[in-house]
Amino acid sequence: MKNTANIIFFGAPGAGKGTQAKKVSYELKIPHLDTGNLIREAISGGTELGKKAKEYVEGGNLVPDDLVIGLIREKLLELKGNNFKGFILDGFPRTIPQAEALGNMMKELNLQITKVLNVQAPESILIDRLSARRLCTNKSCGAIYNLFTKKPQREGKCDHCGADLYQRKDDTAEAARQRLKEYHSKTAPIETYYRKQTVLADIDGTKDPQEVYNKILEIIPLN
Repeated sequence: MKNTANIIFFGAPGAGKGTQAKKVSYELKIPHLDTGNLIREAISGGTELGKKAKEYVEGGNLVPDDLVIGLIREKLLELKGNNFKGFILDGFPRTIPQAEALGNMMKELNLQITKVLNVQAPESILIDRLSARRLCTNKSCGAIYNLFTKKPQREGKCDHCGADLYQRKDDTAEAARQRLKEYHSKTAPIETYYRKQTVLADIDGTKDPQEVYNKILEIIPLN
């Protein structure tokens, strides 16, 4: 399908890919597909895939790859019937099998991944960022802060809604190191996978967020 931007944001936890993905989604007016949200949406909607996903979630298990791909496929079929301009995938794929399954699904739908944005930063910076991250307890707000780069105006309080801020258990320095270790063993090989397909572009995630955003806009197709 011509004149579409089908983009994957890729990078280690703390690289800043989620923040940039949301900004690019707004700029290009294309949906930002987060697999966690897709799963919750399907469960609340009572779809067939949602019912299957619910069994795994309620059992405390990970939703299997084929089911996640099915949810993405279902969403893309819905989007293709409504002035389709593309999509952004953030946080998926995380493994080579997931990337291969996504590739097969894209061929089936006659779509192509136009760009994989590899947001990079040294591990020391990633650990600092992750351990300094604070989130708003108000789920409908969802604001994210960083004690180094985006401090709240009042300590421990959200600038937008005034709710308390909290630190996730997996955002401590020790947990961050474990998350990065798992990333390097399971997810990092995808970099080579997409580089061979000549769709991967490296982004310096250590720059100011606006500089990172401007660089991304130079790389991605805007038409």
